[in-house]
Amino acid sequence: MAKCSLVGCTNKVIGGFQKTIDAGNFENPAATIPGMKTLWCRDHEDILNIGLGRGRYLIARELKES
Repeated sequence: MAKCSLVGCTNKVIGGFQKTIDAGNFENPAATIPGMKTLWCRDHEDILNIGLGRGRYLIARELKES
């Protein structure tokens, strides 16, 4: 079972986000790679869901696999 990304928190995860990292090169200047995942529980959603930058929100299946 996935846990909240806040250190010391063991609450159940209700949401998550995965950053997108620019990895451009001469062949493909627009290349990207998946970055770090941030997961949050109901108590810490407001803290961890701020300023996430470029990326995508995780779907329910991905939250269970994390």
